Amino acid sequence: MLFSIIVPVYNTSKTIRNCLNSILHQSLSDYEVIIINDGSSDNSEQICKEYTKKYSNFKLYSFENQGVSISRKRGISLSSGKYIVFVDSDDTINTDLLKNIATMLLIHPNLDVIRYQANIVNDDISKNHDRYNYKINTDIVYNGIESLKHWSIPNHKYALYWLFAFKRSLFVNIEILPNLKCYEDLAYIPLLIASAKEVITIDYCGYNYYYGRSDSLTNDSSTIKQKERVYDFCKACQFAVQHFCELNCVNEDDILFFKNDFQQRQQNFFNNMNPILKTELTKIFNIIL
Repeated sequence: MLFSIIVPVYNTSKTIRNCLNSILHQSLSDYEVIIINDGSSDNSEQICKEYTKKYSNFKLYSFENQGVSISRKRGISLSSGKYIVFVDSDDTINTDLLKNIATMLLIHPNLDVIRYQANIVNDDISKNHDRYNYKINTDIVYNGIESLKHWSIPNHKYALYWLFAFKRSLFVNIEILPNLKCYEDLAYIPLLIASAKEVITIDYCGYNYYYGRSDSLTNDSSTIKQKERVYDFCKACQFAVQHFCELNCVNEDDILFFKNDFQQRQQNFFNNMNPILKTELTKIFNIIL
């Protein structure tokens, strides 16, 4: 099995059909779909069962609600593909995504990470619509540290599960991360990439990210939820920097780059915080690195 597509699901009955249909219509057939139902209370599970009954490569596993971080870990452990692709249950992938990745693997069979481009649906008109994309130096193999240095661009983001196909073996090299409600990808993905020997970016728009879901944790405007996000962000930064420094493949210059990068991330995050929270939580940002 070349690909395992992991889909964490929690109360997304309005979007899960579009998500699974986009996977079903892939032009390459060498894949399995691992659906992790994280204790949904709507009819998401029933909808997923419709697909598992019809298609033998669709597999559903249901658990009590423990969050998307645990769901992804479970998906990895239950999957069997050489490469792992993550798709959020309110997003979609384009028809030739797996085919384009497989084509690149024929040219470079030892790739650890393949990054692709993303389309942001319903994006805020004031934002940079290419903030998840990197279209320079495509189809060139770099190591993980080189890739991080290329991708660390102001106002751009790369630490997102759904931007990559990861070789399964990478996940055994990095210590299990803390269970965060959000910013898990910020804590973990830079470490996965840093540990990779061969990384490539392809100029194919393979992922459709649906921006601005009103029930998303990151869109919750309550003060309590905002504070939870701040603490998770700080924990994610601390985890990433600490464990990056412990990697065997990094030198002093790499560590300095990474610390500076995460200091800038913290500054940007802090600048955009609620003024009340800024006053209350300033000390957290002073002691993270």
